[in-house]
Amino acid sequence: MKKFLLLMLFFVLIKPAFAYERNGLYANFKRVGLDLGTSKVGNYQEYEDSPNTAINQNTQGVLKGVFDFAFEYEQPNFRWDNSVYAEYGKSRIYGNPGKKNYVENADSLKLTTDYVYKIWHYDNNADLGPFANLSYQTEFTTDSLAERQKIAGSMQGIKMINGAEGLTDFHLAVLEEFDFTYAKEDTKTAWQISFTYKYPFLEKYRFEFESYYRDYLSYSHYEPTDFRYEFFAIAKVNVAVFDNFFVEPYVSYFRAEEREQNKAGSSLVFGVAAAFTDVIEVF
Repeated sequence: MKKFLLLMLFFVLIKPAFAYERNGLYANFKRVGLDLGTSKVGNYQEYEDSPNTAINQNTQGVLKGVFDFAFEYEQPNFRWDNSVYAEYGKSRIYGNPGKKNYVENADSLKLTTDYVYKIWHYDNNADLGPFANLSYQTEFTTDSLAERQKIAGSMQGIKMINGAEGLTDFHLAVLEEFDFTYAKEDTKTAWQISFTYKYPFLEKYRFEFESYYRDYLSYSHYEPTDFRYEFFAIAKVNVAVFDNFFVEPYVSYFRAEEREQNKAGSSLVFGVAAAFTDVIEVF
């Protein structure tokens, strides 16, 4: 882990970074589009009661819509983001006699407010400093044996922002979750590391890799479907088609293990996305 953290710091110090040309409020349409692909879920039989739609069904033929938007208020000494992330999709299932032909494979609505105080400003314009955020995550519907997910959270730690090439985003933080999914509230504490790496090549192509790892340290009480850890990674090639539209072949992997299980649940997805992205200066 120490070698990994040193590598992340190395990228922060040497890679060029991006900052808005002027301070102000920006409407950032990060991603508005459709994802189409196929998925393979490991150990889904053990995770049918999980509220996480990525691992509670064995699926194929993934189709989902994604909306990722933020108001970003950039100032010399801080940045304040207020964002909404939503995705919804259904898949055709197989190997489950007597069940529905189509079930949810993606269902999430997350609202986040995030504040970064810029302490360290490098010559290459990278910004690094402490940050804090509040979030609330839920689902539009529930379409499995699990309860509808409802989680409020807070996070504090250190964060790097404003990168455009190399390590563009990075954070190391402590996370507090207040889980209202079940009748009895469950309070959980975890640590999390997350980063995004981008590398443009040729004229209209960009390789991107995003990943996070979350390890839970404590729980207020025993809930069998709580995760011990979560890991997610996605690699993709962004291809600019015209103006603000792009297509993106990708492969993603999610892995998590419940407290009552000795086997981890996993989801491997191969797909392609078509989406719109744009940044508009409000003032």
